[in-house]
Amino acid sequence: MSTPKPIIDKAESRRIRVEMRHVLLEVWDPIGIKDEPNAQDEYDGYIGKLYDFLVSHADDSQLIDYLYWAVHDNMGLDAASRSDMQSTVEALKKIPLTPE
Repeated sequence: MSTPKPIIDKAESRRIRVEMRHVLLEVWDPIGIKDEPNAQDEYDGYIGKLYDFLVSHADDSQLIDYLYWAVHDNMGLDAASRSDMQSTVEALKKIPLTPE
């Protein structure tokens, strides 16, 4: 049984998504675009699903599987491994889901 999603207001949702974007660019960055000003939104398409995983307290394996799918299957980076996704999952899970 999955944990119900907490009620998160629009401002908090926006803050969480901004932090997630930062993690995807600074920690994950499978195609190396973090320093490219015109590509800062490159990974935004993955944030919605990852956000849903985070707020529903999904298992690490679900996050890893999704990130691996994004890199290996969607981006076609065959050298990627599931273990490469662990540091990104750890960073994502450090994002507070409630105001501090």
